[in-house]
Amino acid sequence: MIAGGGRTHGGDVASGTPSEYQIKAAYLYYFTTFVEWPPETFSDNGDALVIGVLGEDPFGDVLDNTMHGKTVNNKRLVVKRFESIKDARESHILFISSSEQGRLPNILEALNGATVLTVGESGRFASRGGEIGFRMEGKKVRFEINVAAVGRSRLKVSAQLMKLGRIVKDSESEGG
Repeated sequence: MIAGGGRTHGGDVASGTPSEYQIKAAYLYYFTTFVEWPPETFSDNGDALVIGVLGEDPFGDVLDNTMHGKTVNNKRLVVKRFESIKDARESHILFISSSEQGRLPNILEALNGATVLTVGESGRFASRGGEIGFRMEGKKVRFEINVAAVGRSRLKVSAQLMKLGRIVKDSESEGG
C-alpha cells in the first residue's frame, strides 16, 4: 500500500538510503548548476528553467519533490512531462526515458539546434549522441558526458562537472 496515492520508484526513505531515481533527480538538479545556457534561451520561458521528462516517467513524484522551491541563477526550476518531441524543445534539461530508446536517433535529430541538455539512461546514451548518459556501476549511479554533443547544443559545461563524469565520443553518429 502506497500512502498518498503516488506512484513511486523511490527507495526506503526511512532507511536513509536514497533510491536510484532520488540520486538521478539530485544529479539533474546539480546539472542545472554546472551548465550555462545562452542568455536568449530563456526569453520564451520567463524566469523558469525547465526540466523535462520525455517518455515513461521513472521518477514518479521524486523529481518534482527534488526541484520544488529551488532556484538556480534567479530562475525557478519547473518540471514538465512531454509526450511530443516538438513540445520537449522548450526544456533546458530533457531526461529521455529508456522507454524511448528505439526512437533515440529521431528524438536527437528533432532536438538538433535546440539549446537543450539531453540526459538519458538507455545503453550508450551519450555515445549515441545524447549529452549526458546515466549508467549504473554496481549500485552506484555514474554518468558519461559527450562533449561534442554538448558543443552542438551551444551549452557550456563546467570543468568541475567534466571531472565528475566520464568523457565519451560519438559512435553511431560519427561524422554528423
